[in-house]
Amino acid sequence: MVEDNIINKVEEKRDEIVDLLRALIQIPSMTGEERRAQEFVAKQYREMKLDVDVWEPDVEELFKKFPEVAQYPSHWKHDLVLPYHGLPKYQDLLKSKMIDVLNYKDRPNVVGRWKGTGGGRSLILNAHIDTVPVEPRDAWTRDPFGAEVDNGTLFGRGASDDKGGIVSAIGAVHCLLDLGIKLKGDVILESVVNEEHAGNGTLACIAKGYIADAAIGIEPSENKVRLGAYGAVYWGVNLTGRVLHTKSRWEGNVQKGVSAIEKLQGIIKSLLKLESDENKKPVSDFYAGKMPFSLNIGRVWGGSYDTASAGACSLRGSIYFGPDIGSVKGVMDLVREYVIKEAEGDPWLRQNPPEVLFFHHDDAYRMSPESEIVKTILKSGEKALGQKPEIIAGVGANDCRHLVNQGKIPSVVFGPGTADKSHTIDESIQIDRLISNVKALALTIYDWCK
Repeated sequence: MVEDNIINKVEEKRDEIVDLLRALIQIPSMTGEERRAQEFVAKQYREMKLDVDVWEPDVEELFKKFPEVAQYPSHWKHDLVLPYHGLPKYQDLLKSKMIDVLNYKDRPNVVGRWKGTGGGRSLILNAHIDTVPVEPRDAWTRDPFGAEVDNGTLFGRGASDDKGGIVSAIGAVHCLLDLGIKLKGDVILESVVNEEHAGNGTLACIAKGYIADAAIGIEPSENKVRLGAYGAVYWGVNLTGRVLHTKSRWEGNVQKGVSAIEKLQGIIKSLLKLESDENKKPVSDFYAGKMPFSLNIGRVWGGSYDTASAGACSLRGSIYFGPDIGSVKGVMDLVREYVIKEAEGDPWLRQNPPEVLFFHHDDAYRMSPESEIVKTILKSGEKALGQKPEIIAGVGANDCRHLVNQGKIPSVVFGPGTADKSHTIDESIQIDRLISNVKALALTIYDWCK
């Protein structure tokens, strides 16, 4: 039976697949420094005789085609540096003079297409090459780029997020090619840049016309089928005060010195009320039972001296919101509304309005468990894993949002890595889980595209 031959071929190539992932981990590719790793991926695609496309995303094109979701390019050494009041704009990036570092020069996307014979369904396998930094490196107990294997676990930055996904896609296609299998539909392997904090790599694939009948985002999901995802808004509030020495804070019974820090209480209270109000909204389908709106207050700083009122204070945080809440713009408007309303009730803030800024955003998306690609993965996963994969609701943002919302492609997350081993010290992936994912992907490709 063909399916058994596929599973056997993957098992036969187990060591080869692991060695490929080890080699890829040994090439650092933090966001902004993806070139060498992408050259390695392109080499693998060419050796498989795929049609290979290598290009650097055009930032101006992305803002023109996708003004609601395009982001400023990010770089691990220059992250979160360009705030915006509304949505980010290409012209503001040019004015910032940061375009010399926030761009895609030497940061190419790599796409490999296995052309079908025609008449079949096409499938995109999407994964990202960029990783988060390794700092604090001294906290690692293993070399983050050593790709050490210990007791069935492979360690290294990107092992779970998301080089395991890239290698799983390569391994699955390679095994099918080795078996001489012919498919009617095209299989498109996407190794994209800047998934971390932007998603522009996948946007660039859509802009270039890479569309299919379905897509699988091979992000960490522990071989579970992850449907949909929350959106995100990273926000900030800047407050001003009047700087005076402690002895000058009061003039009779009139307060003269105003610390920006003392105005935080009301702003924080207003933001927490926003969270409470939004969490009263009804939640549908597989998100039932989950809070649809999560507001985190992450950082605060301000002031310069113990005996001087703080002339400025900044508050920073993030919001994750489910598909039932609405749009990114709607969430941004709510943040402004609640902060401004609070300010209008405070004499000082009414005269010195808070500045509300944003630093990043992702749109939410949802997928039906009744989608044909979901059914195909469940069937193939049961054959490969010995049990039907669990369906879970997605929370963290990923590039499938662009495939679904901008590309109009039914898309799900199904990957071998784990969220709790991603973005962490001593990041790792279980080899058995990786091989199981390759088997399930290979069977899904065969079933979907045959």
